[in-house]
Amino acid sequence: MVQVTREANALSGTLDEIRMTHESATTTTPSHIAFTGTLDGNALTLSFPQRFGLVHNISGTLSSSSMSLQVPQDDGAIASVTLKPGSLKTYNDAVNVVQASAQANASAHEAAAASAAAAASAQESQQRITSAADAVMKKKQAVRTGLASPPSFSDFDSHLSAARDHLADARANAAKADKEADQSVACSDAYTADSDAYTVESDAYTIDSDMLSLTGEIDSLKDAAADLDRALAEYQQAATALPDYTPPQAPDANQVKDLLNQVLLKTDAWRKKGSGYQTKVAELLKQARSVAEQAKKEHC
Repeated sequence: MVQVTREANALSGTLDEIRMTHESATTTTPSHIAFTGTLDGNALTLSFPQRFGLVHNISGTLSSSSMSLQVPQDDGAIASVTLKPGSLKTYNDAVNVVQASAQANASAHEAAAASAAAAASAQESQQRITSAADAVMKKKQAVRTGLASPPSFSDFDSHLSAARDHLADARANAAKADKEADQSVACSDAYTADSDAYTVESDAYTIDSDMLSLTGEIDSLKDAAADLDRALAEYQQAATALPDYTPPQAPDANQVKDLLNQVLLKTDAWRKKGSGYQTKVAELLKQARSVAEQAKKEHC
């Protein structure tokens, strides 16, 4: 919009403009510039002050129905701009159209950005859920492997068998003392029975050591089960962010809970079995000590 005041051949006025840098721009750039000029017949020259005291001149023609200006462009070309008489309201309405277009672009841009952010968030959630599901499957396999490889009780058996043999030795030496006529020899046999009792005690300590090893195996499996339980909880928490998404290896919570219950039952049974060996060898030791003490009491 150019507003012009004429006094004789002298012109003065203002140029108002609003523009978008491109069709998809989200902002507008307004400008308001004062100018002076001259009119010679139908020919006019408008002078726009620039920085550093420079003046930018635009030539054109003026008629009763239009103003045509020859406007230099940034690329050196000259563009012909024709202005028609109009009202301030008409200009303001046109400004509103331009601003509305920019606002529409901004809204569309925001919607696209929000859509992209939502897609990125969904993808991140999917990756997090998939990773959590994979962790459950990996830890689930570790627990299954542990259950499929129960502890061996062969050492318990061999050490308990040795304790029985050594108890038998103690009884045999005590019986030998009972049959010995020589008091000194009988006392020696009694102490040999006592030595056998100490060997049974050593067997008992060995079974205690076996129990420590068994406890380590049990604790290791229970730790794996605890890791699995935590992994399942983390997966379930991650899945709440995207309820409609199912990862390729979605864990079955019921299967996991069943597996954890198997760990509790199995490890409890293993621990009880190991404790049973300790109880048995403790009884053997008690008998061995009794035999030895009785032999020493009677013959020494």
